[in-house]
Amino acid sequence: LPSLGAVGRLTLTSRASGKEGASIAVEGGREGPVRPAALSGGTVAELRDLFYATPARLKFLRSDRAETQAITDVMRRLAMAEPQVSFALTDVSGGQSRTLLRADAEQGDFFDALSRRLAAVLGRSFADNAGRLGRVLGRAFSDNALPLDAEREGIRLTGYAGLPTYSRGAAVEQFLFVNGRPVRDKLLVGALRAAYMDVLPRDRHPAAALYLACDPHEVDVNVHPAKAEVRFRDPALARGLVVTALRHGLLQAGGRPAPTGGEGALGAVPPPPAPR
Repeated sequence: LPSLGAVGRLTLTSRASGKEGASIAVEGGREGPVRPAALSGGTVAELRDLFYATPARLKFLRSDRAETQAITDVMRRLAMAEPQVSFALTDVSGGQSRTLLRADAEQGDFFDALSRRLAAVLGRSFADNAGRLGRVLGRAFSDNALPLDAEREGIRLTGYAGLPTYSRGAAVEQFLFVNGRPVRDKLLVGALRAAYMDVLPRDRHPAAALYLACDPHEVDVNVHPAKAEVRFRDPALARGLVVTALRHGLLQAGGRPAPTGGEGALGAVPPPPAPR
């Protein structure tokens, strides 16, 4: 976020539990002093006049609507990465204030908190816990997605994967996280597609929110300029864990069709072969 202050007017206000609030402003790359500020808790980032200091970049911006959607997508992924933290995105322009995203902190264990956060961010069709149809790994099935919890040699995979009949015509509902960092990693995307290879046609894409956690020394997060990709010390291990866990979860689901969102997908999906 501070880098945005080099091209606009950025103000960060934060207050940790048991501490006093403070604020700092960065304008056109010039950092101001830290000042006391009133805030009940958390962090507020306020950005105004983006690219006013570098007007040439304004020529390459898309429409206001497209840029707003891109910002909202970033915030959605951050909110999904931390279900037990509250997030709010507000657009203040044209004399009006609009709340684009609001996700209050969720309580409970990881799966319960994550399921409610996915429902709040993605809509209830992906993670609707109203109808519990069975149990896998001691966790409840949601209507359209199955929970995942697997570990291999220090890498743990958790999250939710959509049923094959909840697939999409584009990879728009694939959310990947490594140690709490949203990524768009080719290795993990390829593993996700490989896991569904036997249950989805080539023109359909699975929906999933996958969270990998490992020792920070086992993954390099600085291999991409935008930090969108990572490099595992043992990429075969990470890929194998994703593929095996997903195939095992799909096998447990037994070809159960999703009650919603199955338009255009397979009407009946045979269970995949057992993992080797």
